[in-house]
Amino acid sequence: MTLKPITMESVDRVTGLVIGPAGIGKTSLLRTLPKDEKVCVLSAESGLLAVRDLVKSGQVAGFEIGSFADMREAYEYLTAGTEFRWVFIDSLTEISSRCVEAMQAKYPNKADSFSLWGEYNQLMTHIVKGFRDLLEYSVIFTCLPTCEKDEMNRRFLGPAVSGSSLKERLTSYFDEVLYMDTQKGEDGSDYRVFITQPWQRYPAKDRSGKLKLIEKPDINHIKTKILED
Repeated sequence: MTLKPITMESVDRVTGLVIGPAGIGKTSLLRTLPKDEKVCVLSAESGLLAVRDLVKSGQVAGFEIGSFADMREAYEYLTAGTEFRWVFIDSLTEISSRCVEAMQAKYPNKADSFSLWGEYNQLMTHIVKGFRDLLEYSVIFTCLPTCEKDEMNRRFLGPAVSGSSLKERLTSYFDEVLYMDTQKGEDGSDYRVFITQPWQRYPAKDRSGKLKLIEKPDINHIKTKILED
């Protein structure tokens, strides 16, 4: 029998995409992961200063991603099995840029634009699905937002990745798409939230059906609610 059976280990995990503006605190979400579960960060933004203490304590480790080849090597490392329980990829916006750079080097002529974007979309889809489907880990991707317009000229937010085809399909690859934003408290102060469902112009969704529209920005809290019996 070559079919791979479904096991509880393969379903007791979460995969998700967190979209949010620069400076909102996406990287600091590492602080909301269980302290007894090690996290492998693939950092394409060299921005771990906010969690320096977690790196020092050993809870957070990982690799700087400077090229598309680095992503391949990190994937091979993780598929071999590790002590990590989480993979945190920060961010798809930067990884998309690295992939475009690799394709531009391969296809320097404008006449090759069709081949460039065709291979780019194929490679980025392979990256996203490949890491998403690492069954030994819970996997979180982050991404910046970009403002788009629909056919009625209405503005909405979308993931900031290159390639219109990938941009349109990206959120469909995840069960959980969480938009990180700020809301106003009764005292006028700002506080951060996860928006978990389509609302106004936000790209968000919750296939589990267990999350409220607004949740606190805590990855372990989200995982617990989704997996609770």
